[in-house]
Amino acid sequence: MRFKKILLSLGLVLSLCFTLTTVQAADSSIQDVIDETYVQPDYVLGYSLSSDQRDQTLSLLGYDSAADTQVKTLTTSSYAKIMNVADDSSLQLYSSVKIQKLGAKEILSVRIVTPENITKVTEDMYRNAAVTLGIEHAEITVASPIAVTGESALAGIYYSLEENGAEVSDESKELAQEELNALSDINAENQGKDGYDADKLNVALTDIKTAVADSDNLTKEDVRQIVEETLDNYGLSSSMTNDQITLIVNFAFNLSQSKIINSSSFKATLNSLKDSIVNNAGSTFDNINLNFDASSVIESSKGFFANIWQQIVAFFQQFIG
Repeated sequence: MRFKKILLSLGLVLSLCFTLTTVQAADSSIQDVIDETYVQPDYVLGYSLSSDQRDQTLSLLGYDSAADTQVKTLTTSSYAKIMNVADDSSLQLYSSVKIQKLGAKEILSVRIVTPENITKVTEDMYRNAAVTLGIEHAEITVASPIAVTGESALAGIYYSLEENGAEVSDESKELAQEELNALSDINAENQGKDGYDADKLNVALTDIKTAVADSDNLTKEDVRQIVEETLDNYGLSSSMTNDQITLIVNFAFNLSQSKIINSSSFKATLNSLKDSIVNNAGSTFDNINLNFDASSVIESSKGFFANIWQQIVAFFQQFIG
């Protein structure tokens, strides 16, 4: 009888461990604020722009002086505060953004209107990071009058959201920034390499994030298996170094430990992003399994161990009666 109680208690503990992560809800205030507050588009300009460059950038972003009034400037001190880093007055901030709301059924959109001047970040990299941040549907426009990496534009998005009342957690910002840095670094290092394709990497990342959201209690090795099998499915394994793969593994593992993945809209937004990239990529994804699900491999292995546990329980139960 005592052994039955021990087994029951152990079962309750395991059940709590497996379900704990599912009861936490991701902060939904980000998209709510966009829907409710962005009656007009919001512009965030880099602090380093000269007066002429500000006018040029606003024009590039589609600013309408007769209707638009929401123009902000991302200063170095604001950047330091929202990125949780030391204030550095020598920091150069040129990339600027416009954010406007879209209808609930419209797809998250990012448009770089000066692609020749945003040298390190692509539109789909911004979109992937925006999904991780918690944005479901909005139109984001990025511009710079001079050549820059474009990485500070994400900080402009954080700043806009927070100034309009959204509660952007440090966890969300750090994950989105980690993702953008990893993707942009990998893309820059692999330009022109046989077998590498930026569209495939962005789609692979949507699958990796979905698999992480579909799985519970992942270990670092579980996440590595998800990442490696997904990259292999998209034919990217041979073109990426171990260090680059580890960057993705570290990000995906950190994501698996976050509250972000528990949002009911997270996977739906990822699916929309994936479909959009694939549809715009022409023949890039021909002969690739777009229904690949790396989480099923992890679940199969967990099912195997669960079966062993049931056999152990059954073995001891025969002695209890």
